[in-house]
Amino acid sequence: MTLKSKHYTIEKEYPVDRQTAWELLADNNRLNDAIGLFPVKFQPNKTEATGLIYREAAAKVMGVVPMTWKSLPFEWQELEYYTTERQYLDGPLNYYILTLEFFEAGDTQQPRTKVRLTAEFSPKNVLGYVGIQATGVPALKKIMAFLDDYEPQQTEQAPRTNQRAPKVNTEQLESLSKQLAAYPVAPEFVARLKRYLTDSTEQDAAEIVPKNLAKQWGMSMEEVLRGMLYATKIGLLELSWHVICPNCRVSKDNHRSLSELEQSFHCDLCGVAYDANFDQSVELHFSVHPTVRTAYAEVYCVGSPLITPHVIAQRIVRAGQSVSFKPVAGHTPMRLRVLQLNDQIRIGQTGAFWYTASGWIEQSREASDIAITNDSAKDIVVALEHADWNEETVTAAKVTAMQEFRDLFSSEVLAPGQKIAIGHVTILFTDLKGSTALYEESGDANAYGRVRGHFDFLTEHIKQNSGSVVKTIGDAVMAVFSKPADGVKAALAIQEKLDAFNEQTHDTLLLRVGLFSGPAIAVNSNDRLDYFGRTVNLAARVQGQGDAGEVIISRSLFEQPDVAKLLEGQSLSIESFTAELKGIEGEQDLVRLRMHEMAHIEAG
Repeated sequence: MTLKSKHYTIEKEYPVDRQTAWELLADNNRLNDAIGLFPVKFQPNKTEATGLIYREAAAKVMGVVPMTWKSLPFEWQELEYYTTERQYLDGPLNYYILTLEFFEAGDTQQPRTKVRLTAEFSPKNVLGYVGIQATGVPALKKIMAFLDDYEPQQTEQAPRTNQRAPKVNTEQLESLSKQLAAYPVAPEFVARLKRYLTDSTEQDAAEIVPKNLAKQWGMSMEEVLRGMLYATKIGLLELSWHVICPNCRVSKDNHRSLSELEQSFHCDLCGVAYDANFDQSVELHFSVHPTVRTAYAEVYCVGSPLITPHVIAQRIVRAGQSVSFKPVAGHTPMRLRVLQLNDQIRIGQTGAFWYTASGWIEQSREASDIAITNDSAKDIVVALEHADWNEETVTAAKVTAMQEFRDLFSSEVLAPGQKIAIGHVTILFTDLKGSTALYEESGDANAYGRVRGHFDFLTEHIKQNSGSVVKTIGDAVMAVFSKPADGVKAALAIQEKLDAFNEQTHDTLLLRVGLFSGPAIAVNSNDRLDYFGRTVNLAARVQGQGDAGEVIISRSLFEQPDVAKLLEGQSLSIESFTAELKGIEGEQDLVRLRMHEMAHIEAG
């Protein structure tokens, strides 16, 4: 006998904007933890005969009754709705489907969001009805009560619907917070981090995301990241390196040290092996130190919208079925991607697309939405996602280019012989003009002291612009930046401030500076993180094309949008030229940057 399914609908309005409601209720890993559901163990992805991917999952209801199910991929449109379905393999239920929809219900002055929850439970037997009433319905009510605990002025912490107060070693926290305050970090950062480590949920304490805290605290990303590095050094936090699949952008592995990283890894969801890359596939994560507070991030969900925030929408598209996504506002590069098969196509804001056994076909760009037809013989899962990576992500390329990281964690290096690619990095070289004559005229001891003093001057300006000194080579400095504009800004600041430095130190030093951007290889060299490759060689050669007071950069670097915007507001003499560089094939297109004041002084 087939038993009737039970259907439930709950609607409620909340005094929050739709973005906030979405970020809290679509983060199912934290939501399920907060409302008291049970941790889940997930198996690697499997594929049905129809082609649809799924994961087998297992949990113990009430910590006692074991249940296993097939967890189908989530479906969603950002800020609009999400749906999740479980097909049970044992126990008293056949399936469970949950949908949450989000509607604006207020105005700009007083934003409100209406949330509609619909759920369907299919019982396998009479015990299923008992389980629905005993655990299913209370869980639905807890979901809708989750936002009741949200307080806008307390955005450091998520609602704590079903959470016990955390056990914090307050004496240790107080002592280490005082130590942190002695470092060059803002007092408000120390106070907010202390409060966060005291009040945050288990998930939030075990997975601390710098960009989220920067947004919540109204501080710059760089300021928060620097503060967290100092907090890690003194023992308030711990760091780990997560290996991210560059395709689906989900963490596949994590390591306590860079030396534990492997050259390649495999993503079971995408079914492809990848080489580790500092730009995209290695990210730095933080968690509270266990001597301050024990916090463990249990797994409750692996496929919800907030786990992959770069995905705007996702749908299961059965063979022969047509679906549509709402167009995305703005002009951000977007793409459609078929999960696991990895077939991709870059798209505009709207269009009609067919998916076949051979891949994607663009049918038309004239459409009111993003229309998709699955013309293949298999069911697929299609994601509409941002094509470019989020620049606020704390990648290994970004953090290892920070002077604070090199100063605080000099032992964090790759294993001997390990080589990790970096898709794009900016290398800066300086050269002290007339250094040979300086040693002849001043003597070794005096000249060395002056050279060391100028190293401190260079390091200060490199550090202020989110870069770090990789090494000194004689009287030259090699530095690295994750963003090209930061490197150019540091170079201009060095040349601009050199006169003041000379006046302060009663010196007459002159510098040449050159920069080049491109791919490189990160390696362990003498127990320090170093960089090698054509980009490094070009940066060294480019520097040699300049004269005192000049900054030489490649034409391609000059034309990058952030660099072009930076140079617009500068009082500079800009000259394009070509040059043959020693050991480099072909002529290079270069640009000479020179401060007008410096050009005027020398001309006079």
